[in-house]
Formats: sequence, C-alpha cells, structure tokens
Amino acid sequence: MIPQLTYSRLGSSNLREHYEDVAAKALRSIWRHLRLIAALIVVALILASLLVAHLPRRYSAEALVQPDLFRGEQDTKYTPLASIDGAALVSGEAQYIRSPSVVRIVIKRLGLDGDPEFVAARSEFVQGLSWVRSALLPETVVSSPLERAAARVARGLTVSTVPRSYLISVSYAAASPEKAAKVANAFAFEYVRAKTLQRLGDAVAAASRELARQSGIYGRKHPSILQLKTELEAARMRFQAAVDEPEAITGKAAPSSAITLAEPNPTPSSPKGIMILGLAFLSALVSGIGLALWLERRQERRHDLVARTDGITR
Repeated sequence: MIPQLTYSRLGSSNLREHYEDVAAKALRSIWRHLRLIAALIVVALILASLLVAHLPRRYSAEALVQPDLFRGEQDTKYTPLASIDGAALVSGEAQYIRSPSVVRIVIKRLGLDGDPEFVAARSEFVQGLSWVRSALLPETVVSSPLERAAARVARGLTVSTVPRSYLISVSYAAASPEKAAKVANAFAFEYVRAKTLQRLGDAVAAASRELARQSGIYGRKHPSILQLKTELEAARMRFQAAVDEPEAITGKAAPSSAITLAEPNPTPSSPKGIMILGLAFLSALVSGIGLALWLERRQERRHDLVARTDGITR
C-alpha cells in the first residue's frame, strides 16, 4: 500500500512539474517574440482603423407604438377587445408591422422604389455577382424595383416588443438620420392608419347590423330607424374619408394611439468601432502568441536535429 501511495504522489508531482515547465517555456517564448506580437497588434489595429474609417455610416431611429388592444371604441362606449394574453396580441401586431404587405405600402407611400439607395446595386462587384446569379439561378433574381426596395427596407427594419410593457419598437437604419426617422415614422403611421380603417369599418358594420335589427322590430318608418340611417351614413362617410385621405386621418388618430415619433439621431449606429478594434486586438494577440509558440517549437526541433546530426557524425 505504501509504495502505491508514494508512486501516485511522485506521478502527480511530476505531472505538475511538467505543466509548470510547459507554462514557463510558453512565457519565455512570448517574451522572446514580444516585438513580433506587438507588431502584429499594431498592424491589426491600423488595418481595423482603416476599415472603420471607410465603412459607410448607418443611422438608426426608433418609433414606439402602443396598440389599443384591450378596448374598442363604439361611439362613447369602450368594450374589451379580447380575453387572451396581451403579450401574444402585441407580438401579433409587431408581426403585422414587419409583414411584406406593410413594407410594400410604406415603400409606395414614400416613393422608395425610385430611390437609388434602395434600388441600385451597391457596387460593380455586386452587379457582377448579380449577373452570375441571373445566369445560374434565374428563379432567385428580383428584377422589380419594388421588390428590390422591399428587400432592402426589410433588412434595415427591426420591429420588436418592449419587455414588460405593451409597446412595439419600430426602428430603421439608413444612410442618413433624417431618412431613418422618416421610414420608422412611416411604419408607425401605416399601422395606425390600418387600425383606424379597421375600427371605422367595424363601426359601419355595427351600425348596419343595428339598423337591420331595429327595422325588423319597429319597421322602416319608425323615427329611431331614421336616426340609425343617419348614423350609418355618417359612419360610411368617415370610413370613406379615411380611405381617400390616409394622411389626414392618420394625423388625427396618432395622438390617441400613443405613438412616440422617431427623431433624427446624428450619432451613427454602425460601424461599431470599439467592437471592431477590440476583435482586431484579440485576434492579433492570439495569432501572435500562437506564432511565437510555433516559432519556438520549430527552433527547438531544428536544434534537436542539429544535435542528432552532430552525434551521428562523431
């Protein structure tokens, strides 16, 4: 039993000494090639700085929308809309805002399908790739300016729900702060316009049902029927006005729908210089340490080979 314990202790001691020796050799290798590692870090930081300086700036703007999920308006009465989870309803509304149909409506309303930023190819290299793509994969080519603009807008659009609140965040990244705010606000206004049309359409349907019900009870010549006809006609006129003048009706509905409009932010949201420089520093450091250890191992093997050759010669 005693020899076994002594052997295990000696084995663990030798193993620890081995790893300590390996760590000491690694540190000595790093110290010997410290200038090489520093040079790699400097070169990497310079290249990363040039990359950050030449990357295009992108600006983000965020608009907030609070959907009216729990009560619907009928004249002056407010009734609950649904009894299911409010978070699920908000998530569904956010999915509607980022839907392709809403994206196309916003593009047409702002005329983005004629904006070179959203339609033209970004570079000659991308144009060459598009030619190869059209030759090899013609079914994936988007030739319509509207569809190209929709793809660009969808890439820059971010719609998410704010945690622990019934708010929807609509943010957009563009080449200028003003355009980013304009597109983000357009999505928020389009959501309000669609919900306004839905509410007015429901009011027309409710007035039509009430008129049919009252007509079956009192007849068409009863005074209350005339009043219901007047209300139905007024509801139809409001609905038609919302369809004919979406900008005007959106402006009236926006305050009650709790919209926080996006403001142009002159601070670029990308490229993220700190992240790029940090990644460049870490990559150069790891690469430099690995190169130093490889050079040290190579030098040791060369010395061993020379020593063996000398031994054989003698």
